[in-house]
Amino acid sequence: MATTSGYVQRLTLIQASDLACVWVGPSPSSTEILTVLMAAGDSEAVVRHKRSLINLLAEAQIARRQVEVQHPDDSAAIDQVSYAPPYGDAPVQVDAIEVTQGIQDLAHSVPLLAGKRTVVRVYLSHPASPGITVRGEIAVRSGPSDVPFVIQSENVAVLQPAEAGNLPIKREDVDRSLNFVLPSTQEGPLGIEIASITDTVTDLDVAFSGDYRPAVWFHASAPLRLRVVGFRYTQDGVAHVPTPLDFALLQSWLGRAFPAGTLFVTTTIADATAAVPFNCGSINAQLAAMRVLDMDAGGDERTHYYGLVSDGGFFMRGCAGVPSEPSPDAVGSGPTGPGTWGWDNDGSYGDWYGGHELGHTYGRRHPGFCGESMSDLDNYPFENGQLANDNNSFVGFDVGDPANGIAMRALPGTQWHDVMTYCSRQWLSAYTYLGIRRRLAAEDALGPDGVPGPAPGPGLEMAAFGGGRPDARFPHAARRGEAAEARPERGAAAAAPAEGADRVTVSVVATVNLTRPSGTIRHVTPLERRRPPKDVGEDAVLRVSGAGGEALGEFPVAVRLDSELMEGEDRKGIIDAIVAVDPAARLIELVVDGTAVDRYGIGGGVPRMKALRMESAAEGLRVAGEAEAAEGVTYAVQASSDDGASWQTLAIGLETPSAEIDRSQFAAGRTVRVRVIATNGLQRSIVMTDAFKT
Repeated sequence: MATTSGYVQRLTLIQASDLACVWVGPSPSSTEILTVLMAAGDSEAVVRHKRSLINLLAEAQIARRQVEVQHPDDSAAIDQVSYAPPYGDAPVQVDAIEVTQGIQDLAHSVPLLAGKRTVVRVYLSHPASPGITVRGEIAVRSGPSDVPFVIQSENVAVLQPAEAGNLPIKREDVDRSLNFVLPSTQEGPLGIEIASITDTVTDLDVAFSGDYRPAVWFHASAPLRLRVVGFRYTQDGVAHVPTPLDFALLQSWLGRAFPAGTLFVTTTIADATAAVPFNCGSINAQLAAMRVLDMDAGGDERTHYYGLVSDGGFFMRGCAGVPSEPSPDAVGSGPTGPGTWGWDNDGSYGDWYGGHELGHTYGRRHPGFCGESMSDLDNYPFENGQLANDNNSFVGFDVGDPANGIAMRALPGTQWHDVMTYCSRQWLSAYTYLGIRRRLAAEDALGPDGVPGPAPGPGLEMAAFGGGRPDARFPHAARRGEAAEARPERGAAAAAPAEGADRVTVSVVATVNLTRPSGTIRHVTPLERRRPPKDVGEDAVLRVSGAGGEALGEFPVAVRLDSELMEGEDRKGIIDAIVAVDPAARLIELVVDGTAVDRYGIGGGVPRMKALRMESAAEGLRVAGEAEAAEGVTYAVQASSDDGASWQTLAIGLETPSAEIDRSQFAAGRTVRVRVIATNGLQRSIVMTDAFKT
């Protein structure tokens, strides 16, 4: 009979074959694989014995206790399992070491990502009375020949005898573990060991036993690319705009909670073009139009767009598209403000609310808890929308953000809930974390010129307060601003261009109600670059005709339904299509269920704009210009800080070539150019300002 000693480094159950595989050894890189197999001819007594072996191995893995596994000399089949007493002669015992970046279990089943803020939690016990207060040091190194790098604990921990060996209570309280922040994490392995434990009263080192030296691996991760647009609106003579804190905490929350080691985030302020009180569909339409113009001007196609709307004037319920395939062009928007909802006290709820809506744009659906209807086809694995089913499993962990005054915090898995639910205390479960990680990788593979495919999302209900969506703070908000704003038909058509001219690539963005049916074409923008058709589907039709009413083509298009629709609510969403139209086109009609619900005139003369000028304004800068009066013409404003290699849209759908510009979006000392685009939906003209330093 052979004996294998060490720690349970990994334990895997293969349900289909009733097989348990266990890796036992002194370190993850030095193990022997052993098995427990439920054979078809096993008696009930043998089955009970084998199950007890598996339970002992699982307990040893969680408690980080050394085991001795007996098996035949010529076989990996386990006969017996035993492990050492829980405590040795040393005053302090090491219960476990956990390496976490946001959500983790003691088996480290959630992959660690290079570049992401990481905390090593060391769990200690002191079984003898009285308790002691300790601090500590760990030593880390990437390879066995590397010089160890010593890190001091961020805190001290009080080791109470009554809590000895109680891992769940320690994992669920940040103050009951010694916490170490890794200075940096690069792709590859990292060995961790305890260098010292010190009694803070005597300042003497304390002997410890049960030392566990995990070796973890940090994986490369796709970056999160995001542009956040804060929408400014005026109500009753007062301007409302998201605060710098709203922007900062959204980015901070995504960095702490989302599965990305690197964030590429840009921000701007733009005036909302829809009338107050608008809805998220109108904001999403404006976002989609801004995004397509940015992509046409050299933007990275993998960039997501999210809109922030202050609740200072009214509450705008958030929503987003829910693509089933990698589609970075799915946009979302949501409210923000200082509300706490009883559990969020950092000064802005736009962070986790934004995490929910952005989760939708990465294909995540509602699990179906706290009043929401279930639309997650993969079936959420944890009870009641929690992060875990029991306190021995996953624990959320907020690694903190000193720059924004966010402290470290343990988030018990049975008390905190997944961000895609409508429950309180929201964070990312391992299920959502890994799902978004897969989608980020798939989108990254598209490349900067990728063209994602379309997919509509489901209609979902609004939850009641108590568990429900945070709209309950504004009980009237669910129905406010839901009616589509009327838009007059665009201007008259001019003579068609010469015969044989190429087709024009045009972006068409519209809001649609499939239940009524009704809809409004919000933005029609000609593009400089040829693009393949986008959002082809069967939900609606864009019908194009010429000056004399002659038919010039029909384009079936998809509607991306809003993510947050209530039970029984009209099925609303946006169209974000790219079509190639005849240059002789003078009218685009939106057809829903066979009925033309809106008309948008295109073509005609594009006005000549006079030279633009930059002026000082209350919010920073203002670009101002003059143009000849022309019916059906709108203006967009863009800025470039890379000498015109790419442009970012600051305003769209303007009636005049003037707009305020948020100076804070430009880094100090950068050279910036601003340009205004005039368009009639078919042609465009551009005037650019002189370059200036910020």
